[in-house]
Amino acid sequence: EFMALRLENSNNCSGHLQIFYNGTWGSVCSNSMTPKTVSLVCKELGCGDRGYLETHLLSGRVSGPAWLDHVECGERNSSFWQCPSSPWDPQSCNNLRDEIHITCRGKQLDPNLALGTRCPNSTSCTDREKIRVVGGENRCQGRVELWFRGSWGTVCDDSWDMQDAEVACRQLGCGPAVSVLDEAAFGEGTGPIWLEQVECRGTEAALQDCWAQPGDSGGCRHKEDAAVNCSGLAAWCSPFCALTHADPTCIPPAGSGSVSLMTISCIILGALLCLLLALLAGQVQRARALHR
Repeated sequence: EFMALRLENSNNCSGHLQIFYNGTWGSVCSNSMTPKTVSLVCKELGCGDRGYLETHLLSGRVSGPAWLDHVECGERNSSFWQCPSSPWDPQSCNNLRDEIHITCRGKQLDPNLALGTRCPNSTSCTDREKIRVVGGENRCQGRVELWFRGSWGTVCDDSWDMQDAEVACRQLGCGPAVSVLDEAAFGEGTGPIWLEQVECRGTEAALQDCWAQPGDSGGCRHKEDAAVNCSGLAAWCSPFCALTHADPTCIPPAGSGSVSLMTISCIILGALLCLLLALLAGQVQRARALHR
């Protein structure tokens, strides 16, 4: 599942701890919460490696699910996602819930990289801003990279197929997929590998909606970075727009250039000219027949 942490209403790395799971932001119960857990949360968010915890008892109806309870991070855990806990269950807390407020100390988080509140290109977070392709000849061809936890990372090519590529191309706004490429066909990426074993049905709006394993298992290397080659034509583009660039949102097909477009234009104009000449020849013959 695509998972994330955030400090809701955070200000200088301080706020209510929430976790993103199953497409929804929810809370974390305070049972068994240890200083080690707090430090790993701060580390995960880029807010230093230490902090302190405050809890406030909430009563009555509480909005949103409580995804986690009894999170018990120990000295052997180097990441929050490695810590044992109770099973993921929206009913893991009772009606009375402790609201966890964490204040991290040390390195402050860059506000432009705050997870869940900022995107790489704008303050309005959209799926299209969380994906890019690198190393290709245009913006619809290259190594697939995703924006997550404040940085760009790659996707492992294990089980990477045309259904996954269809979703990636759709999320990029690049029309249908032409081919899938593996083994770092457009060069090896750097940084984290965010997703492994991606299994899309092909109908999802974004790769983040597909089933996948987190890429922090260590079973994949950048020599296995996945890539795509998209057609480059958005579904709403007409052939006329593609040829004349009347619509600025239209993108020429991947791998095509001005020469191929010129060739197509010449073929169309030539066919029209031949048709016109044929009509004129017919009119001349008819006129001669009438004259006789």
